[in-house]
Amino acid sequence: MKGKTLPAIPAIYGGEIQLIIALRTDKMEIMIGRKLVVIMVGLPARRKTFLSLRLQRYLEWQGFRARIFNVGAYRREALGLGSSRSGFFNPRVKTFAKEREAIAKRCFGDLAGWLRENGDIVIYDATNVTSARRGYLKDECVKNGFDHIFVENICDDPEVLGNIVDSKINTSADYREEDPVIAREDFRRRIEHYRSVYETVDEGSPYIKIFNFGEKLEKNFGPSSLLEEIAEFLGNINLTEKNIFITRHGETLFNIEDRIGGDSALTAKGVDYARRLNDFFKGTDLVVFTSGKRRTIETALYFDCEKAVLPELNEIDSGVCDGMTYAEIASKHPEIDRGRSADKFDFRYPRGESYRDLVQRVKKAVVKIESRRKDVLVIAHRAVNRCLLSYFIPTPLKDIPYIDMPLDRVIRIYRKKALYGHESLEV
Repeated sequence: MKGKTLPAIPAIYGGEIQLIIALRTDKMEIMIGRKLVVIMVGLPARRKTFLSLRLQRYLEWQGFRARIFNVGAYRREALGLGSSRSGFFNPRVKTFAKEREAIAKRCFGDLAGWLRENGDIVIYDATNVTSARRGYLKDECVKNGFDHIFVENICDDPEVLGNIVDSKINTSADYREEDPVIAREDFRRRIEHYRSVYETVDEGSPYIKIFNFGEKLEKNFGPSSLLEEIAEFLGNINLTEKNIFITRHGETLFNIEDRIGGDSALTAKGVDYARRLNDFFKGTDLVVFTSGKRRTIETALYFDCEKAVLPELNEIDSGVCDGMTYAEIASKHPEIDRGRSADKFDFRYPRGESYRDLVQRVKKAVVKIESRRKDVLVIAHRAVNRCLLSYFIPTPLKDIPYIDMPLDRVIRIYRKKALYGHESLEV
């Protein structure tokens, strides 16, 4: 296996608390209506920040202006690392309790100001384990005219919790300068302080409850397509650090003729790529997702593993231009050629789709990919794979149609914590 790094694609988030502002379009105001506050709930070491980052990326990718406000970051900035010790979180010490409340309110005040002026959706990342704290947040949302939803992450799997605590000790800014053994014991005391006052979100509040990262999901909110989508996405996120591989189908007759769309068969060269692709992954435990098009199904023909056809991975619908070459489009439909050249992301083929439309379709496949707990190979198409890669490796929306996506290459996407990296592999 020979590896080669892809041309740089800007990574616009990463780490524990980096805050990102997404691109905005006039259309997004129609999509979201009222501003939304997603309020995280849960004991320490429940990966609330991890879920916040995954949700932020998913929303930004669709064009929402989304941002995370992390109360822990505000605390460290205001009080330093001394406030990270377990004693600061003892609910019986009133002085510390007042300081924690003041910081939480300051954080929410900044959140509200940003959301009123600039944003669509914010994620308030904190423990929020008491009904009193959540009551305050609910009242503030109502006062500001924001919608809100509580996202409670519940995890009681001892093995998972042990791994999370180990990761927290090794990576958290709270314990950067602390001996790991001392830090682990202190962190466990902090968890117990929160557990002593923990009250689960009740039926009187809108909520999404996630149990053991995908084991079970509970929902309690009124009709809302956006909240339904958020619940489905978060309910399918797990902690498996799997590889995701993306490739185009093998060469087709249409590729030789430079024609777009259609349902062409593989050439002899395309069949050879299908065989080499199977050999490349021999012995790998994975699931293969293809589109519903003949060329991707034929490329997956030699795999003897779990396979699934996902119509949402079909290539961008080129409408009236289906089956044409780009030269023919320029000659017969110069207005289409000019429109694509002016704005390739938002241009919609007559009776077809735009890249913006495609993101909305491909997001269904993203949820299925995220839900898997083993390696995933996606065999799809150039525009589709551009959209997929731009979800995992954040890319400005307008740049998505220009991501290099040649035939006969596999892109490996790998996760470490909430950040994805990638490399291009020759097969």
